[in-house]
Amino acid sequence: MTDAVTILDDSSPGPFEGPEKLLELWFAPSQDLVPASKAHTGQGLRLSRNDGTEWTGLRQVARHVWDDMLDEVKCKVLSVIEGEQVDAYLLSCLFVSDLFPLHSESSMFVWPHKLILKTCGTTTTLLGLPTLLRIASETCGFRGVWRCFYSRKTFMFPDRQIGPHKDWAQEMSFLDTLFGQYRTQTLQPSCCRGAYPYRVVLAAPTENSSAYTVGRMNGDHWLLYLTPPQDDVLMPHALETTSALSPINPTTALSTLSASLSASLPSPTLSSTSPRSNPLASIPSLLKDPTPPSVPSIPDQTLEILMTRLSPRACASFYHPGSSADTPYTSYPDIAPEGDAHSLGTLLSTQLGITSLLPDATLDAFLFSPCGFSSNAVRGERYATIHVTPEPAYSYASFETNLDLSLSPSDVESSSASLQKLVERVLTIFEPATLSITLFVSIDDDDEVTKASQHEGMRKLMSEELARRYERKDRILYEFEGYSLIYSVYNSVDEPNGQVEYK
Repeated sequence: MTDAVTILDDSSPGPFEGPEKLLELWFAPSQDLVPASKAHTGQGLRLSRNDGTEWTGLRQVARHVWDDMLDEVKCKVLSVIEGEQVDAYLLSCLFVSDLFPLHSESSMFVWPHKLILKTCGTTTTLLGLPTLLRIASETCGFRGVWRCFYSRKTFMFPDRQIGPHKDWAQEMSFLDTLFGQYRTQTLQPSCCRGAYPYRVVLAAPTENSSAYTVGRMNGDHWLLYLTPPQDDVLMPHALETTSALSPINPTTALSTLSASLSASLPSPTLSSTSPRSNPLASIPSLLKDPTPPSVPSIPDQTLEILMTRLSPRACASFYHPGSSADTPYTSYPDIAPEGDAHSLGTLLSTQLGITSLLPDATLDAFLFSPCGFSSNAVRGERYATIHVTPEPAYSYASFETNLDLSLSPSDVESSSASLQKLVERVLTIFEPATLSITLFVSIDDDDEVTKASQHEGMRKLMSEELARRYERKDRILYEFEGYSLIYSVYNSVDEPNGQVEYK
């Protein structure tokens, strides 16, 4: 079956703040544990593809429902790949800078059991989270969040961010409010008290949620928030006590519901030190059986390369025809010719070798006007995404993929070689002066031999040839529950003293 790409918009005003906010939510460890499809169809469900294949989990959610959630994030959908196992949404965000409107490059990937939302610019990623959780509960039947990951690089322009994104401490507080205080609660929008209560299901209390600053505080560093596995949300009877709740009103706007939920949560503050009160403390435990179900071992590996100070030659490739770094705004069309932005993006991907980074994948690429680039690619359950902000003063590019490398003891050398080759291809395209690499690999905490072998393979991020071009400044290994993380920072040996300001 051929993956389908649907183009929804081809207007393209351009990029802004490069470093993205990356939110990854797992509602189950695999699609095998996704709740069965619901029978009611009036609450934003799409039941099957055109060929009759039945959707499951988050892939049941109708396009207009995602659109409403993305409105709260300040994003809109440009185009969609409907893949065999994952849907890839190419997103943009229209906002106004001091001189002209700009677009930010963003992406969303939806599997039956998990979702990735990666947005740059001044998008409000976390403010869309309450609505996203409600969609997962009411539309898909999920009983909570199994794991949450949120990360970002330090911003170049933190003062321009909105809401909790102005400060890492406020982002942590916002996430802790969601994942550390509530279990299940019936809320009613203020506009319709007594009419249609709706259910919001959040993860079980996560006292062990963790936040990290990885790297040098006075240099390039990376911020990470994560929660441990919440196996109780996988139990079929976990929310049995809420089954009698009245259904939500299908005509109620998601933005209204999300606003009501946001208003009901404590506002994140940096000065508050008093313990949080739990309004649900008097409710008996929702679990009748404390033993979690067996969880299948699903290999999960994610590589992210965050690059700054791209070479002038690399930056020039990502300007729309008629624009350049010297005169980027002399010709500024509000609407690109139909199909132009996608066609140019696809052509550029072929010319630069981007298509070879995930071979045999379905590609969706977009070249913004006057400059900037985004691409999504999917192959089976695998994905890759690229976002590029080429302006010389704050050039930035990112590459992310859930690469298919086993890193097992028997083939760790070949896997490391493949990893090195992929990293080399990416750096050849963008020619950054500075970069950081993060590699997440799922691990068996009880298998020390395999874990040691994986760690050895994870350390070999660069080939000998590439190592002569880049000097490693930092390398840090973290072990979390179920995952290992390697974080490395490199500077080009040709520009060892060139630094950007990090905040």
